[in-house]
Amino acid sequence: MAIPFEFINEVKERNDITDVIGSYVNLKRNGRTSKGLCPFHSEKTPSFTVFSDTSSFYCFGCQTGGDVIGFIRKIENLDYVEAIKFLANRAGMQMVEENKNDGLSQMRLKIREQNREAGKFFYHALYSPQGRQALDYFHSRGLSDETIRHFGLGWSPDDWDALTRHLQKLGYKREEILAADLGYNSRSGGVIDRFRNRVMFPIIDLQGNVTAFGGRRFTEDVKGGKYVNTGDTLIYKKTNHLFAMNFAKNNKNDELILCEGYMDVIALHQAGFTNAVAALGTAVTPQQARLMAKYVSRVVLSQDGDEAGQKSIVRSIPIMKEAGLDVRVLQITGAKDPDEFIKKYGPERFKRLVDGCSNDIEYSIARIENKYDISTDDGRLHYLRDVCDFLGGLGALEREVYAARISDKLKTDKSAVLSQINASVRRRKFNEKRREFREMAQASAGIGDRVNPQRSSNLRGASAEDAFLELIYHHQNLIERAAAEIKPEEFVTDFSRRVYEKFIELHALGEEISVGLLEQQFSESEISEIVRIINGEGMRGTSDFGHLMAVIKEESSRIKPSDVNKFSNDELLEQMKLLRRKKS
Repeated sequence: MAIPFEFINEVKERNDITDVIGSYVNLKRNGRTSKGLCPFHSEKTPSFTVFSDTSSFYCFGCQTGGDVIGFIRKIENLDYVEAIKFLANRAGMQMVEENKNDGLSQMRLKIREQNREAGKFFYHALYSPQGRQALDYFHSRGLSDETIRHFGLGWSPDDWDALTRHLQKLGYKREEILAADLGYNSRSGGVIDRFRNRVMFPIIDLQGNVTAFGGRRFTEDVKGGKYVNTGDTLIYKKTNHLFAMNFAKNNKNDELILCEGYMDVIALHQAGFTNAVAALGTAVTPQQARLMAKYVSRVVLSQDGDEAGQKSIVRSIPIMKEAGLDVRVLQITGAKDPDEFIKKYGPERFKRLVDGCSNDIEYSIARIENKYDISTDDGRLHYLRDVCDFLGGLGALEREVYAARISDKLKTDKSAVLSQINASVRRRKFNEKRREFREMAQASAGIGDRVNPQRSSNLRGASAEDAFLELIYHHQNLIERAAAEIKPEEFVTDFSRRVYEKFIELHALGEEISVGLLEQQFSESEISEIVRIINGEGMRGTSDFGHLMAVIKEESSRIKPSDVNKFSNDELLEQMKLLRRKKS
C-alpha cells in the first residue's frame, strides 16, 4: 500500500527514536548519543549507538543501521507497512486507509490458514489407526489425552505428500504451501511434505494462531535429525517466539520457568507448572528475553545438566539481564531434566527445588569454584583470579557484597579481593575502548565492506567522500553549490557516487534529505552504511567544504593501475602531463 510521506514523517516525529529503542535496549546517554548492547547480535560490550540528532541508529559490531522504522522492522520482524502501523498505534495515530489487496498481507493470511489446517490434520492423524505408534509414544512419556489435546499435539503421516494433497484439496496453491514451509520442492518438480513420520508440536503465537511446527523423531527408523522445524516464514521467526508462551502469559505467578525442550514444558504444565516455556533454539535470544520481560520480572533457567545445557545457561544469563529480568538457575540433581525429576520425585519436591534455586551470580561463582581445588594454594589463586575477573563485570554494589563472601570463603583480606576486582574493571574498560577503536578503524578502512568494496583500495578518496556526504547532509544548503562544483563522476567509489547523486536529485525536488526518505531508494545494508557515514566523527564545519572537494578531485584525477590499459599511448601521456601541472 502507498502511504503518504507526510504521514510517515508524522509517525517518526511522534516516535522519538531514543524512547522507542530504549523500550527494547538498556541505553546509557553519552553526549549526543546513547549506547547499549546490540539486540541484533551477541556482544558483551556495547557497540549499538543511537544518534538523537539524526534520528538514527548504528551498530559498529554488526554494521546494522537505520531510522526508527528500520529498527522496528528488524526487531519485530515486520515489513515496512507493518512497522509504520506498529509505530502509528504506539503514538495513538489513526492509520491511513489500508489496501485490502496487499499481496504480502494476503500471503500471511494464507500461511496462517494452512497452519491451522495442518494442525488439525496432524492431530486427527495421531488418533488414526496409522498413528497408533506415535500416540503410544506420547502415552509412554506420561502425557494424558487431555494434555495432548490442550497442546494440539499430532503426528505427520509416513507419506511423501499426505499433507500437501490435503491442502491442495482445500484449494491452497503450490507457492502458498512452499511459503508456509509445510512442503519443499522435489527433484521431480513436485512438492514433498516438510514433516513425515514425526510427532508434531504446534508453535502458537500470543493471539492463538498456529505459526509453525516442530517435528520430533520418535523411533530410530525415522531418517534425518532428531528434530525438523519450520524455517522462517512471513509470519514466523523462531528468535521471536517461545513455545507455550500463549498459555504461560496468563499465569498469575510473576515468574517463568525456561526449559530446554517441548516435552519438559508439556510435562511441567501437566504437573501444574503452567508458567513453563521453551526457547526454540539452543539459547535464549534478546527478542525472547524482551517478550518474557513484558509479562514477568523473574525467570528460572532450567536446562539439562550436561555441558551443552550449562553452556546454554551461561550464554542466556547476560541476554536476560539486559532485558531487565531477575535470573535464577535451577540445579537438578538425581534426574537429567524436569520431566524425569517430576516422574521420580513428584511436583511438590520440584516446587521446593524452584523456590530454593540460586541467583545467576551465585550460579556463576559456583561454576568457577567447581573448576578448582580451593583446598590448595594453587587452586585458591586460580579461583581468586577467575572469580575476581567475573565480579569485575558486575555493578559496584554487587562487587562489594560478593567480595565480602569471597574473602570469608578464602579467609583473605577483603581489600585484597576488591583490589583484584578493580584491576579487572580497569582491564575491561581498556579492552572496550580498544575494541571500539578497532571496529571504527576497520569500518573507516573498508575492511570487509560489502556495500562499498572499493573503499579499501581508495581509502583517502573514500574517506573524503564520506566526510563530504556527512557535511552536506548536515548542511543541505551546500548541496546546490556542491552540484555546481563537483560532478558525481569525480567520486572514486560507485556507492558514494550513487548516494551523492541521490542527494542532488532529492534536493532539486525541494525535499529535505533524511534516512527515512533514503530508505525508499537504497537496500537495508546500504542504508546501514549511509547511517554510518552521516554519523561520522569528522569535522562538520562548512569551512571544510573546499578542502574535502579538493581531495575528491585530486583522488579522482589519479591514474590507477587498473586504468592504464584503458588509455592509448597519447592519452596516457596527456594524463601524465595533466597530473604534473596539478602538482606544480
